[in-house]
Amino acid sequence: MPYSDTAFDEQIEHFILSYKFRNYIDIGSGSGKYGKIIKRNLPNSYIIAVEGDASYIKKFKSRSIYDEVYHFKIEDFFEDKPDFITDIAIIGDCLEHLKKSDGEDLINYLIYRCHYILIVFPSKYVQYSWKGHSLEAHRSVWSKYDFLSFERRFYTKKFMNLVIIKGYI
Repeated sequence: MPYSDTAFDEQIEHFILSYKFRNYIDIGSGSGKYGKIIKRNLPNSYIIAVEGDASYIKKFKSRSIYDEVYHFKIEDFFEDKPDFITDIAIIGDCLEHLKKSDGEDLINYLIYRCHYILIVFPSKYVQYSWKGHSLEAHRSVWSKYDFLSFERRFYTKKFMNLVIIKGYI
């Protein structure tokens, strides 16, 4: 679904306000929730959205929320961007939609290119395509054990998880 669970909205908003970084990327932007949270709190921030479903970009008016909007599957977006950097990368309810190897590649790519990666994902939540949107199907299973090799903080609320990974810049 293009909507992210609200379990960690307050914690993410607090994190954003605590650090007040300028540059963000919202991976799997969907309805634009994280872009709205960032702009509401830091109106001078610069946010890139990457969304694999073109209909969501139009339906949720992503271009009115984000400074740049890209219609790409995230597996393809970074292919020709070896020098990409940002302050914060947010992967909100998106990681489980990728093949495990693609998700691992994404995290390893981002760890070199940002201060923090915020990842929200469900545990044991089955989801197939949603209303004809095949990218909504869950393709991988994640747990806190997948992040042990990173400097991170991990939180759980019911079936939702938040991991905050410290990047290398």
